[in-house]
Amino acid sequence: MSSELLLSLRFGRDSGDANYHGYRWTTGAWSELWLERPGAGNYLLELELAPFVHPPALPVQRLALSVRGTVVGRSVLSGLRTLGYRIPADLMAGAGPVRLGFQHPDATRPVDLTDSHDDRQLALCVRRLSLYRISGDMSLRRADWGGSVAAADIGTLVGIPALQFMLRFESLGDDSEFGMVQRRCGAEPLGLLRFSNIALDSLLHGLMAEFEGLSRREDLELTLSDGERREYVLHQRRYALALHTFQYEDEIDATELMTKQIKQLNLLKRKFIRDLRGGDKIFVCKRSEALCEQDMLPLHAVLNRFAVNTLLFVTPADATHPPGAVERLLPGLLRGNIDRFASSNEAVDLSLEIWLEICVKSYLLIMSERLR
Repeated sequence: MSSELLLSLRFGRDSGDANYHGYRWTTGAWSELWLERPGAGNYLLELELAPFVHPPALPVQRLALSVRGTVVGRSVLSGLRTLGYRIPADLMAGAGPVRLGFQHPDATRPVDLTDSHDDRQLALCVRRLSLYRISGDMSLRRADWGGSVAAADIGTLVGIPALQFMLRFESLGDDSEFGMVQRRCGAEPLGLLRFSNIALDSLLHGLMAEFEGLSRREDLELTLSDGERREYVLHQRRYALALHTFQYEDEIDATELMTKQIKQLNLLKRKFIRDLRGGDKIFVCKRSEALCEQDMLPLHAVLNRFAVNTLLFVTPADATHPPGAVERLLPGLLRGNIDRFASSNEAVDLSLEIWLEICVKSYLLIMSERLR
């Protein structure tokens, strides 16, 4: 899929408007935004939103987005999120401006729940809005064949030995699980996020900034993990990134390790940006919480700013998406479903054969698409 950024609005100080400090609130149960003749085509609307919540009385805010009266997405927000909504071409066609409607029925006055004197009915604060025109075949496709895959089967299924095959994938963080999947196939790629933890919104901001300043010394800190043998963990404050060093308290001095880690970060960042611009890898996103298309559309869009990239997101199986199922939602955007993730403290206890089934199906779907 190719994407063209048509509009980008950042509310608050960066917008040049001194009346707003980083956001603009939606008030009442309904808000509108008018797009002046955006033109024909399929679109992606991206919103960075934070809800007004006050648990337990008000744990979430609901949102329904409509285009010319047709609902195109529904979301439930309990905290800051960046969400993407597909707008089909038929809703954008026609003369005149396009009306976007935002229904937020849980708008509430802070004065009723807190010590605040604010009596506005607040729902969502909008921090950023982007509009992309997207092109390509938008139809859904599925990998129809089934069955778990052992590492020894990969060469037969895809024509590439398991080790080389797994080098075609790159983790986008969360924990070490996918890095361990690669290791179980004999692959040990250097990857900035392979053994790291980073929140989804921090990942988006890092990608948009091309991780500028990643190795700045004043933003880095080494801490020691818990346990009998304590590992140094590197923390990068600007991007809220935590990375395993695989170096231990009894092995190396912290000052010496910091010098080495700064050099390593520079190397890994250069390689990561080069891979993003190459467009040859399948980038893998998993998180402990369930992911959906709305979460992944903004990530897919920013990856495609570098090149025509492929994003595979993996989320727990459900009644309609059994373990090992893979769907192509958009060109270059795949959803895989897994029976279980490894526990947070036991990344080696992973569902290897389902992971490999997802990887093989994803690769074959992408290859078949490129041959069309």
